Amino acid sequence: MKRIVFMATFCMAILSACSDFHTSGNGDFDGLWQLTTVDTLSTNTSADVRHQEIFWGVQARLLQMMTYCPKPDGSTQISVFFRFNLNGNTLTLSDPVADNRTISDSIVTDVSTIQYYGLNHLSQTLKVLQLNSSRMTLESECLRMHFRKY
Repeated sequence: MKRIVFMATFCMAILSACSDFHTSGNGDFDGLWQLTTVDTLSTNTSADVRHQEIFWGVQARLLQMMTYCPKPDGSTQISVFFRFNLNGNTLTLSDPVADNRTISDSIVTDVSTIQYYGLNHLSQTLKVLQLNSSRMTLESECLRMHFRKY
């Protein structure tokens, strides 16, 4: 009998501990996304950009844009953090901060810092055309960006 009471108490303790588990509420958006293709809307052309190794990492309320590949001119692109709001089919990115680990993180004030990642404004709103557990498609006023999830 003592064993049954102990097991019941143990199970209730485990279940009550799980009730305080928190998630970000981002659903399929959370995770690591690789930019694979960029469509230029004005010319109706596409470019395969997988070799540029551009990634978006999403967790909680932060989005990090990073690349592991040098830019065509040989320089390295810094990583940038954004706050974001995903509301239905609208993704708003704001408050970019450059990840300068050797110096100090700094607020991005020049849009050229983030243009490599397909953004043209320091506060950017994108349409979410597709978002599921493996694919995401976002569209700005001039680009359509296709991602695959890792």
